[in-house]
Amino acid sequence: MTLVRRLSAVAILVGCLLAFEIVAAFFSHSVALLSDVAHVGTDFLSALLTLVAERIARRPSTQSMSYGFARGTVVAAFVNGFSLILLSVIILGQTILRFFYPEPVQPVWMISAALVALVVDGIIVWMLMKGEQNLNIKSSFIHFLGDALVSFGVILAAVLVTVTHKPWFDPAITFVLVSVMIYTSWKIVRQSLLILMEGTPNTINLEILYDAISRLPGILAVHDIHVWAVSDRDYAASLHVVIGPKVVISETDRLLKEIEGILKERFRIVHSAIQLESHVDPEHHGFPHLKDREAFEEPSEHKDASTAYHTFFV
Repeated sequence: MTLVRRLSAVAILVGCLLAFEIVAAFFSHSVALLSDVAHVGTDFLSALLTLVAERIARRPSTQSMSYGFARGTVVAAFVNGFSLILLSVIILGQTILRFFYPEPVQPVWMISAALVALVVDGIIVWMLMKGEQNLNIKSSFIHFLGDALVSFGVILAAVLVTVTHKPWFDPAITFVLVSVMIYTSWKIVRQSLLILMEGTPNTINLEILYDAISRLPGILAVHDIHVWAVSDRDYAASLHVVIGPKVVISETDRLLKEIEGILKERFRIVHSAIQLESHVDPEHHGFPHLKDREAFEEPSEHKDASTAYHTFFV
């Protein structure tokens, strides 16, 4: 089954579950189940957005979108996570009110709905574990895994209310459910926002990248390094490489291939822009930063070139 078909099946399953839980929440009067309805509702939107984003992401690159449309899945993940946080705040307000104004709940409806949700969530998690993976699929996986925990919490709340006849267990469990929703959503928002802001991916250590390239023969220094994510799977980088005076033009192609090989094999960087130069322009900004710009602008001709270049980087 292709990824698009799997996502279509997930959307249909979540839609059916959402309709069932809306009815169950209405008859049970459970705020815990209401929180689960909100969670499933955002998962339904998430599944639809993920499906649409995957279709868009498969479009070929154009003149105006030279990197393609792969980042569309990241935008969808951000929207899904942010909307879930907003819903969590709303449910939290309802939970606080329920502490002060408790209402009787119907445990049978709560348990029935939660058991159905557990079965559906289990099927969806199994489907999302198979095949192609990306940030959208991972975010959906986390959502539905969180749904399973939420459903367990609903069952626990129903049992406690039935045994103890204390309705405050329902909003108390809801606090835990909302915490799970906020935690999982924030992780998605933070990861997608890092990509959208073109921040350095968490798996990339610029110091290690700098050391790996600067150790190549003929390279005096590496500076103005920028690494960002085109999508959650493809990384891009731009950097300036200072070559020694003994490196002739015929050797630059070999040097570039070695650098590109390091970027691809060790750091998953598939798009790279490498600028070779004989000196550093101190106006460039990036990693690493110059320690002493004035001294670097007028390097001593009597110093060893390699020592001079490496001295002015952090």
